[in-house]
Amino acid sequence: MRAVGRWTMVRWGVTILGNLLAPERNSWGACSKRWLHFQDVDGMTVDGFGVINGQGQHWWGNALLFERCNGLKISGLTHINGPGSHIFVVHSKNVSISHVNITSPEHSHNTDGIDISKSKHVNIHDSIIGTGDDCIALKGGTQFVNISQVHCGPGHGISVGSLGDNGKEDYASDIHVFNCSISGATGGAKIKTWAGGKGYVKRIIFEHITVHQTNYAVNIDQHYWHSKENRQALKVSDVTFSNIQGTCTNQNAIVLDCANIGCSNITLNKINITSIDPKKPASTICNHVKGRATNVSPYNVSCFH
Repeated sequence: MRAVGRWTMVRWGVTILGNLLAPERNSWGACSKRWLHFQDVDGMTVDGFGVINGQGQHWWGNALLFERCNGLKISGLTHINGPGSHIFVVHSKNVSISHVNITSPEHSHNTDGIDISKSKHVNIHDSIIGTGDDCIALKGGTQFVNISQVHCGPGHGISVGSLGDNGKEDYASDIHVFNCSISGATGGAKIKTWAGGKGYVKRIIFEHITVHQTNYAVNIDQHYWHSKENRQALKVSDVTFSNIQGTCTNQNAIVLDCANIGCSNITLNKINITSIDPKKPASTICNHVKGRATNVSPYNVSCFH
């Protein structure tokens, strides 16, 4: 079945009740780079209790894509072995994603659970995501997003970014992640921007997050994939990490590694993260950060200035 299509009708729905299995990539031909692609469909609903099996080992690097689908609602499905990102939403607004179960092998390449790009007013909640990359990645042009009641792990955590690759101008703002848990992941609550990029990341809140054996539980990385000698970077400001509790698997529980332009108005509040290895106690690392901290453990007293 070839599910690539273009529709402009309103109130269009897809209900999946059984198993939808992707063909092997070499049997698909060269006419399409994606398995499922919905475009220009307003008010679309995708639901059911079926399973979408992307046969990721054949398709990694491609995606189930929703493009310019305003009013999109996705719920109730299981997604496994995704072809790249399992759910990719771009150029859309008023999107709801809930009660989805997303699973790919921990070693799988670029298998983000949910990617949001150039979209506004997105609500993601009550879902379980375990992948080989970010559980949720909020990419450039994303604004007004709420994420709640999501369990992430394994994977790379819940991320704002990456943004600004290859000197690009990017932005993300007004994002609220709350009441989530992250377990067995390489990253936790994080923001990642490429050195050399332009633009901004602002008004971001991560709060009421539980981490369990998670590396870099709290992380801002303004040097993503680039040299620290590059002085240009996206401006990161007005970011709050609050009520984050749990354990980490290495010493770097909190890492705020900002570029030379610095990160400003960064708030750490009620954070308590301990290492599972008593021989390697958890620590906090900060570079070029302005802000404040209250009731934070571990904490480096010279972190903010």
